[in-house]
Amino acid sequence: MRMMVAPLAARDFRRYYVGQTASAFGDALTPLAIAFAVLDLTGSPVDLGIVVLSTRLPVILLTLLGGAAGDRFSRRTVMLLADMTRFAAHGVTAVLLLTGTASVWMLVVLQLLAGAGSAFFNPAAVGLVVSLAGRERLQAANSLISISRSTASMLALGTAGALVALAGSGWAIAVDALTFLVSAAYLYRLPSDLPAAPVAGRVRDGGRLLASVRGGFAEVRGRSWLWVWTVHAAVTNLAVVSPILVLGPYVADRQLGGAPAWSAIGIAYAAGGLAGGLLGARWRPARPMAAAILLFLLMAPFPALLALPAGVWVLALAAGAAGLQLVVYNVLQTTCIQHRLPERFVARATSVTMLGGLVAAPLGMALAGPAAALLGTRPVLGGCAAVAVLLTAATLLMPAVWRVRAEHAAHAADADPVREPTE
Repeated sequence: MRMMVAPLAARDFRRYYVGQTASAFGDALTPLAIAFAVLDLTGSPVDLGIVVLSTRLPVILLTLLGGAAGDRFSRRTVMLLADMTRFAAHGVTAVLLLTGTASVWMLVVLQLLAGAGSAFFNPAAVGLVVSLAGRERLQAANSLISISRSTASMLALGTAGALVALAGSGWAIAVDALTFLVSAAYLYRLPSDLPAAPVAGRVRDGGRLLASVRGGFAEVRGRSWLWVWTVHAAVTNLAVVSPILVLGPYVADRQLGGAPAWSAIGIAYAAGGLAGGLLGARWRPARPMAAAILLFLLMAPFPALLALPAGVWVLALAAGAAGLQLVVYNVLQTTCIQHRLPERFVARATSVTMLGGLVAAPLGMALAGPAAALLGTRPVLGGCAAVAVLLTAATLLMPAVWRVRAEHAAHAADADPVREPTE
């Protein structure tokens, strides 16, 4: 336990952690609130799809620039500007809804703006944790952040429904806006001289954001273990996770009793994520990439049982296992990037690894419905389970997966290599 909470002894990390916990709570409120806001305005599923797409599109298009900015400029400043942008976007959204003056096109514009803020915030945050927690405490720090997100999600799932039902979507989004202000306030209290990318990295990249983006791609391409991980994450989002997100609510509505059943399964998933954060803080496998890929097998039972479908409590247990593996997978991946890459490339490399999943997720969601209409829900969900098993087996056959050893992580960062000598 002492090792797990050790990063909180650092005052600056503690400030960042409190701000991000508040922001994570607000983030979990928004999807449900926005969905019901659109349905209250028009009742159109097409309009809902357009607004949901508007939250994702800027993240897909701008994440690489966000990663470059996070390595080129002060990460604290980049994140502050992103938080204030999201505060403004969600604040105006709340005002429009509460005053009854909102329209769908306004929500689309504001969600595009909020998504742009997220595209710049997230990659910079991965780099900032290196400065705040110290390299020797990175895995514990990443686990603590995952724990706070999972806990916030569980609390927000219940709060969002109550706020929307009792006070309306506008008040739920107003709470989200305030959480970004809280996050910005804690970021502002961090030292203003937190390091940006080293000067050597800026000179090498030619002083331009687009050149920095190319540098990030080169770093990922030059490390076979990292691009293998990037492809694995993209395929899992496309063929396993996204179909569950689309077809799970459909199965729950038709065969499990509706929204309460899916809500219980979602809470179990978040609880599994909380357990994953606790495990991720203490478990240090000798080969972290192989361990993360192998752990992905815990995802397979969830779509398989959903295809039957099994009972709600059995599905809740499977969802908990899926949530646990997701958090441990992300903790190990993030820690490997932070340890094994020079700090000046961390945000850019993170943005490249994020991009694969960001592009794959909406594509998987778009294909899931037509596939289920053509083949049936049960075969599609069964196929998701089969892909999880086969993809894990195929990835574990790649030598690069086994080259990533925990005992070499600290030395890799100190040597500051441009490429790993083993690849």
